[in-house]
Amino acid sequence: MCGWKKVLASKNKGGLGISSLFAFNRALLFKWIWRFISQDSSLWTRFIKALYGDHGSIDNPSALSRKSPWSDIIKEVSALALKGINLLSFIKKKVGNGEHTCFWEDVWLDDLPLMTSFPRLYALENVKQISVASKLRDSSLSSSFRRNPRGGIEEEQLLLLVEKISSVLLSNSSDRWRWTLSSSDTFSVKSARNHIDDVLLPSLGSSTRWVNLVPIKINILAWKVCKDILPTRFNLSLRSIDIEHPFFVPV
Repeated sequence: MCGWKKVLASKNKGGLGISSLFAFNRALLFKWIWRFISQDSSLWTRFIKALYGDHGSIDNPSALSRKSPWSDIIKEVSALALKGINLLSFIKKKVGNGEHTCFWEDVWLDDLPLMTSFPRLYALENVKQISVASKLRDSSLSSSFRRNPRGGIEEEQLLLLVEKISSVLLSNSSDRWRWTLSSSDTFSVKSARNHIDDVLLPSLGSSTRWVNLVPIKINILAWKVCKDILPTRFNLSLRSIDIEHPFFVPV
């Protein structure tokens, strides 16, 4: 008597929180993306880089000409992005000493890499792969530029960048990747699955009340009563299901 998507929706959105296999499968696939990014020294990561480049073609799915399990993973992640679910945006660099974080190309200061936020300054940069540590050790941010920024937009971007990094403090710890959807900073399939479902599945209004002390079937019955989706004669008639004779239970 109710749509399957309503059953799959999370309890916070008024569903039963069963979750979809679609989201679960995509979350499992994205786990390989997380491992590729966070375990860049592993053997299989170096193998993928040898075939598809340092970024594994994650940033350029159209360059994947050959069909392989890795290309299928990248294409599924790209398909999710077209639906408004950019899981890559939740992977960010947590800077420690800044030695292994790319100043321009890694996401570490804002929600976007600095090369995207400050394209005119990135165009002036001679060392595109310069680390955060090296950049901050320079006497000025423009030390590695091929020329000094000129007035106008270049000067404005430089002043804004100086303001942004003025609060950055490096430590003695190593840089590491973090997953911002989890409080532990570590990727979990559950957090990715929940995010996908929250975007794709409908909201049914108030959250579902769920009492762990009573049997599950009682909770489900109470949910059906609240949503008025019990298979009563009236609700069946709304679906053009006619019951000519009521059913009698012999005593």
